Amino acid sequence: MTPILKVISEYCAGCVNDEILNALAVEDKPQYAWRMWGYLLRGIPEFNLPAYMPLYLMGTPDVPKLVEPVFGSLPHTTTQDITDKFTLALDENGKGYELFCCRLRTVDDFDNVVFLPTSGITYDAEVGTVTFVATPENPIPKGTTFDMDFYKDGYFVETLSPEIMHILGICFGIAWQRRFNNDWLSNVSKVEDKSFSEQNRANKMRADTERLREMRMTLAEEMRRYEQNLYFRKIFPTRGLK
Repeated sequence: MTPILKVISEYCAGCVNDEILNALAVEDKPQYAWRMWGYLLRGIPEFNLPAYMPLYLMGTPDVPKLVEPVFGSLPHTTTQDITDKFTLALDENGKGYELFCCRLRTVDDFDNVVFLPTSGITYDAEVGTVTFVATPENPIPKGTTFDMDFYKDGYFVETLSPEIMHILGICFGIAWQRRFNNDWLSNVSKVEDKSFSEQNRANKMRADTERLREMRMTLAEEMRRYEQNLYFRKIFPTRGLK
């Protein structure tokens, strides 16, 4: 068995440099893990050599070999001033999550929704409760809205080797790059006037396409190397070192 978070943290995170993901990793770990899983899930089908790899990784509808993560999001607005410890009981689906984040939702001077970090709020995965701590000196006013995110990890049934997880990291990178290649706002023509002149859009699209092609070539090389290694290990079994 191989946890999804192990693949994400050790083999996927280092394949891209995404400021949004980097910020989420600090501000909201459940959302970060869920976003990373989305890229990895879209990249898994790229791992198609040896030919049985999709079946090895994901299984079939009757015999699945991939248990997907679970993400939950729950807003909570206080109905009265809170001046003491307050415990919010979640339903049965609120138990067993491994990552938890609670942020204060507010609105800035320009009517933009802003999420602020909080402290003193804890989640009990065993019983499924969230505890808010307040004091008369530092109360939580009525009408305060908290956004809570939860993440329960999934896993591959098979115990994946470092070679396989390394290739999955490359597949993740391809899915991430493909998302930016298909970004509508970057690709669509802009209306130009004296105050705005678009430059280098074609060059950017060309560079993105070339980058994706290079990543696919790297993936093909790594998959061929892995297939060759499997063959050599079968023909020449590894013996104990003396």
